[in-house]
Amino acid sequence: MSLPGTPQALAPSRQRRCASELRPRISCVIPALNERENLCVLLPCLETVLVSVASAWEVVVVDDGSSDLTCELMEAWACRQGFRYLQLSRNFGKEAALSAGLAAAAGDVVVCLDADLQHPPALIPQMLDLWREGADMVCAVRRNRVDESPVKRWGAWLLYYILGSGHRVRIPADAGDFRLLDRAVVTALLRLPERTRFMKGLFAWVGFVVRSIE
Repeated sequence: MSLPGTPQALAPSRQRRCASELRPRISCVIPALNERENLCVLLPCLETVLVSVASAWEVVVVDDGSSDLTCELMEAWACRQGFRYLQLSRNFGKEAALSAGLAAAAGDVVVCLDADLQHPPALIPQMLDLWREGADMVCAVRRNRVDESPVKRWGAWLLYYILGSGHRVRIPADAGDFRLLDRAVVTALLRLPERTRFMKGLFAWVGFVVRSIE
């Protein structure tokens, strides 16, 4: 069952969770830049998972100015129930594409994931379990970086060391954009005035109850 219409107004998170804790309405937001081949694999897998865990669902693919055949592929998928396609006028960058997808998402729960197959849809049921236990945000954290070069690992360590040196806001180390957001978190993010966005920083800035999985 697909999700029609626009996002509902903010309601107390705990009250909404009591009414829909078993099978919530789920939106998945996928920024994509020249990811046609990966989307051919990802979208069927995602559909299989969502059918089993959601009362209603949608997959929102945001095309960030692709120059491959992503448009042709998504025009076909958009004819199927539950799939939506947003095509940006040019390449604005992943942060802008992710923000556009969050603005379009209508679910009680929104899952953000990349199109490059590094974020396994099979983890979504585990994320939902933590959400039902009271987490407002569930972020996936890399177990290790053994597949990366020493220079990239050192750069990632330095980045998170600098980001974590402050006292007011803590950004979880090695947490990417693969995360589940309660509707209350999405509403808070959309109300922020920033136009040039660093989403990992904004995810941390808005607060709420956060849990992590590897």
